[in-house]
Amino acid sequence: MTTFFPQTRMLNARMLDAALKSTLDTDCTTSLTPRADVLESEKEFRIVMDLPGVQSDGLEINVENEALTVKATRAAAVPEGFAVRRHERSGDVQFSRTFKLGNAVDGEQISAKLDGGVLQIVLPKSDASLPRRIVVK
Repeated sequence: MTTFFPQTRMLNARMLDAALKSTLDTDCTTSLTPRADVLESEKEFRIVMDLPGVQSDGLEINVENEALTVKATRAAAVPEGFAVRRHERSGDVQFSRTFKLGNAVDGEQISAKLDGGVLQIVLPKSDASLPRRIVVK
């Protein structure tokens, strides 16, 4: 046990403070793929995605080349007058997920709603993909 004594004396408050500061100075951004449910009815698809803590100004939804991409960011909130001394929760979070649409979706009619950290994207089916009855003459 006495062999560890000289090493413990080396760990003074200044060294610990410097080590703690160096871990806080690193970029604490986490990238996540959010979980999603894809639902289908006769006339539309609906994507329901959990984006906890995301506000509408931190959300970007794009449709390009038959693919729907959702990107969102959530900044770490530190109250005014406080400094982070220990970071165990993720800091800034970036969410990203892409869905292949194909030609079954009418890209011009897509709508989205964010409420309480849950994003709902409504994807109406294109007229060409809707079932239709053929009349026999």
